Amino acid sequence: MLNTLSQTNFEMILSDCRLILKYEGEDEAAFLVSGCDRARLSVLKNRHVQKALPDRSAHLFKPVFRLIALAFLGLAPAGLGTLVLAPLAAFWALALAVSQPFSRENTIRVAIAWALAAGLLALAIPLSKLFLARIA
Repeated sequence: MLNTLSQTNFEMILSDCRLILKYEGEDEAAFLVSGCDRARLSVLKNRHVQKALPDRSAHLFKPVFRLIALAFLGLAPAGLGTLVLAPLAAFWALALAVSQPFSRENTIRVAIAWALAAGLLALAIPLSKLFLARIA
């Protein structure tokens, strides 16, 4: 109840003799107290704890998405660059997913990398066939 208030807040409340708080109840987010004049006060529980450092696994996937960007640029020379870079990006993402702890964020990153690589390959294969048919 009141033990969740910090010590300084508790001492401040006790120092004012005119203020008497009565515990009324609580919900998921806050404690409910009322004063002697029936004014209600909501004291937050502050249970949300932020991460101390940003998620490092997001930085690990930067090379994968750079390879996908280069694979997109590889569509220009008849899709030949994409035929090499898109599968490389997909397998790199899979290797990172296997080496990292299993998390929802990493799974989503791998799925996005694989979908982008598959889409680029779906564009590159017909382009390269047209290019090779024109050369031959």
